[in-house]
Amino acid sequence: MPTSGIATLCFFTALMVTAVGISGQAVGGADGARPVQGDPGISSMLVLEDTAFRVLRDYAEPGATRRLHAHTTATYQVFMLVTGKIRLTVEGQDAVDILPGEVVSLPGGAIHTFTNTGEVTATIVEVFGKVPPR
Repeated sequence: MPTSGIATLCFFTALMVTAVGISGQAVGGADGARPVQGDPGISSMLVLEDTAFRVLRDYAEPGATRRLHAHTTATYQVFMLVTGKIRLTVEGQDAVDILPGEVVSLPGGAIHTFTNTGEVTATIVEVFGKVPPR
């Protein structure tokens, strides 16, 4: 499941560079994140929202689990671990350990969960595609 392809990495990098250019300011640290209701030790913050995509930064304390969920309105999801170590499980597939710098691409609406299996807070950047407005 982890994708190391140049195309995915270039796409993700382009989105992040675009995000910096659009916002024109630093996003800030974990103190700006809000707890995810029902998932102790998990917090999330909106980095950027556009008509084409949404970028979140998530934090998972050691041992914390994000319950099984899906982003039903997303057309795709790109998941990149910045710090820590997590185990990602997508419904119907074997769990995969993800390390810092690794990028995973999920189809829109994929049911998934993750657990921080490391000893430090995990930082995750997620990019979600959106259906363009008509």
